[in-house]
Amino acid sequence: MRAYTPAQVKANAPVDNKYYPQTTAQYNARLDLTPADNTKVRYNSAAHVMNNFNTINGGDDAAITLNSNRGSEENYSFIGTILAPHTNIIIQGGSQYSFAGNVITNRSIYLDGNVAVDKAFGANFNADGKFPGTSDLESTTKVPRILSVTLPNGVNFSPENVTTNYVFQFSLNNNVEIDPESETMHRLDGRAFKNTFLIDQPAGTSNVLWSRMNDGKWKKYEPDGKNPLQPNKTSEAQTVELSIADVTEDLKTKDNVDNYDDQTIYNAGKIDGNYVVNGVEKAFIGWHLLHKNKFSFIVASEIKAKYDNTITNYTLNVHGDLLVNYPKVFDFGTYTLGTSEQEPVSIAKGQINVENPFYMDWKLVVKNSTSGADLVDNPLLQEDATDFNVQLYSLKTGTDDDWEAGQILNLGGLLKGPETPLLTLDTQKQLSGDEQLDAIQPAKSMPFYKSDVNLKFHNGKVDQCAKRPGKYKLEAT
Repeated sequence: MRAYTPAQVKANAPVDNKYYPQTTAQYNARLDLTPADNTKVRYNSAAHVMNNFNTINGGDDAAITLNSNRGSEENYSFIGTILAPHTNIIIQGGSQYSFAGNVITNRSIYLDGNVAVDKAFGANFNADGKFPGTSDLESTTKVPRILSVTLPNGVNFSPENVTTNYVFQFSLNNNVEIDPESETMHRLDGRAFKNTFLIDQPAGTSNVLWSRMNDGKWKKYEPDGKNPLQPNKTSEAQTVELSIADVTEDLKTKDNVDNYDDQTIYNAGKIDGNYVVNGVEKAFIGWHLLHKNKFSFIVASEIKAKYDNTITNYTLNVHGDLLVNYPKVFDFGTYTLGTSEQEPVSIAKGQINVENPFYMDWKLVVKNSTSGADLVDNPLLQEDATDFNVQLYSLKTGTDDDWEAGQILNLGGLLKGPETPLLTLDTQKQLSGDEQLDAIQPAKSMPFYKSDVNLKFHNGKVDQCAKRPGKYKLEAT
């Protein structure tokens, strides 16, 4: 590499824009280095070396600015090496397009852009003008590491390095008719997402498991204010195991800052159809949902550069349905005309079940959709013919198999037009003052909701409506 004095440069001034396209055709024909193209081609084709041994030697404010088209529509990055010992370097870049390469200068380097936390975490900066040496870096011989992570459903992985972000798909849905089995989808039994870490802890060290969610702040995992990771006071390295019962709950904090980031999104659209569950056909409505969060872990005494390549990252995609199932048919059985004194009522029973795995607000409206001539001739829809009763069940535990029956609430007859709901269940419903009606309302904190719907038909109404004697099959769809 040759150096020139300022006088030599002035005497042999370079042609303006010699190395840049002079026409639109030349501009369009140049190699397109946008991120959309092959990354390998971009890196192999963009080797730049800049030097300013003698040509730029300004005061403290003199600088070379590398603007990686921040805010422009060209969207290509600067890739290469900057050798500028006599001036400051300013590197600018947006969230996607940035500088990649080496910078050597005897002045200051200013980074003006979004630097990924994991990348900055492992960077080394020194101010003495020398290359980092053993005096500048901490020893890496006593660095604890996460050797493996075990997730539910037998999923296990060994983190390779900080740049690897593992992605796992789990499903909360139990109905394979609605959500068919998939080779890439793991079943999650219950809402808790347990993580078990196998940790290599060097001799004579005391460490903490640090965690963060969705690139938030690093926080110590210290449930009840205590560190569950005991120090290694021996002269040999130890392999220890540490478990978090539910990362989506146990990593929450009470400071309301950088807390658990609920990233529930709609996924794959609406559910509306009839499915067979345990041999019984039921109607379903609802939405496919996806709960997406990124988790990061590191074992360290405190956050320092020597732990830069021990960060464990994985993204958890939990699929779940906000799902309502209700009876397709209410079957009253068969009634023989003229026997209402012996059989005064016929009862049809059904059940409304709601699964709400991500604690969303929801509203369900039940209406009578029969009108016109069908309304006039329908014995179930005569005045005082059918009572509409609802009975709420309360969940005793966090599972969906231990319920306690509540009171039965009579909501009146079925003879109501489509504009007047028979029943409205709403997690955001204002209290009406009717204790029984308010008692059957759901809350978004309920992962499951269950109510019996009992239709009680007064059989004497059929005797009044029937055109001929016989037995009649009564059912409501």
